[in-house]
Parts: sequence; C-alpha cells; structure tokens
Amino acid sequence: MRYYVLAVLLLLLDIRYAAATSQVPDRLRFQGKEYLLHSNPLEEWLAKKKQRPAELTKGSTACWRGYQATWQLENGQLFLLEVKPGCDEKKAAIDLEQWFQLDTKGRVAADWVEGTLDVPLGKLLRYEHLGYESIYEKDWLLTFRRGRLVGQRTYRNQVNKLPDEDFTAQLYRAIDWQKILKQPAATYRVFVQFTPDSTGKSCRVVIQKSAGDPYDAVALQAARQVASRDWGATYRFGRWRPLKWVTPITFSEDNRRRFAK
Repeated sequence: MRYYVLAVLLLLLDIRYAAATSQVPDRLRFQGKEYLLHSNPLEEWLAKKKQRPAELTKGSTACWRGYQATWQLENGQLFLLEVKPGCDEKKAAIDLEQWFQLDTKGRVAADWVEGTLDVPLGKLLRYEHLGYESIYEKDWLLTFRRGRLVGQRTYRNQVNKLPDEDFTAQLYRAIDWQKILKQPAATYRVFVQFTPDSTGKSCRVVIQKSAGDPYDAVALQAARQVASRDWGATYRFGRWRPLKWVTPITFSEDNRRRFAK
C-alpha cells in the first residue's frame, strides 16, 4: 500500500490504522507514565507535505507508516518528542530540527493535531490481527484543537465469548447423525454464520455455504441448539459491536464415530 494513500486515510485521527496486520503503536507520555497510542497524529502533518520524507518510507508489515513516534501531553499541550524510523528501537531518532522549530526542551508543539486520539488502557481483552483493532479494558479518547486538549472521555469495554474447542465439540454432539446416511468415502461441509445480538443471549444462525439437504437442515438444527448459550455482548466506545463468525460443519464418518450418541 502506498504511504501517501495511508496518510490521507489517517487524516481523521479517531479512525484506527487501516493496515492488514496489527501495528506497532506510537507512545504517549503523560504525568510520568507512558501509554500506547492507537492513533498516529504525525500522519496529519505528513499528509500536507508534497512528498513523504525518505526516512519514513521503509516500514514493515507491522509498521506500514514507516516510523514510531513518541508524544508528550503536558499542561494541555501535545508535543512531539521523537520519531524513530521503521519502528525500530535500536535505530537513532530522526533529527526533528530539519522539519520543525523546537522549543527550549527540544520538543515540537503539535499544533496541527485536530481530532481524537485513542489511548487504550488496562488489560488486553481480545487481540485482533488488524491495525489497532485489539480491544482493551478501556479506551481513553483525547480530543484536540490545534494541538491543545479540549475534551476527553473514557469508555469501559466488554468483550463477548469467542468460539473455542468446546464450542466445536458441542456443535458436533448436537448433530442428529441418524438423519445422515453413512458415507464411507465422501464428506460434506456446511458453513454456518453465527451472529449474537446486543444482549449476547440470542444468536442468529444462517447458512453461508450450502452442501444441500439433508446436511443443511441438520447443520442448522445443531447450530441453533448451540447458539442458545449466552455469548455475552461486545461493547466499545459506548456502543454494541456485532461480532460474526463462520464455522464449518464437516459431515464425515470420522466425525460420526467421534460425536454420534
């Protein structure tokens, strides 16, 4: 993906980084502590430049933007402290003086920052191998105007249960194998999508990929039995977020021997 395209995509700072791999985050220092920063405020400044600096064009799958920046929030002002190329801690920081006018402490007042930055807090509740989509116990959202803090809000998150090996075993045990003819060689596979509602106590199931009857009907019946269990609900930023997943159900003689009652 071209870097200047990424810069445009990240102009709105409250939108998480749209990379296909989990990204190394920037850092934010505040009141003697250092936090992860699931936003990239330097991208807004870079988007205004005609050409991205050469130092920031060599990244990796975990660092598409090509750098890791460290920031400081002090007396309501956001400062840029350093930028390391390639998200590599071993590399020397870039000389910021070639791009910015520094204050007496060697910092850059980030007066270009407009929007909301996301600071995850607490334990990791669910890892997502996608940008900054992993969910933590809390999201601390900081809103800036011209680099000055003008508002903040903290959201407590809740993550629903995820399907596991026990889920798969329950699903296969719920199948009425007597309705499936024995098939010594052939196997049939039905893909079922599960979608819990906002309470997590009701889960809609539909066939995503059919194998025809009687496999579809038997798979759907078993899926509905398993879906009745309480999956909980996933909340983030004060809103319920639907979590869908698709599970294949394989009809084979091996599974019949393992799970048939």
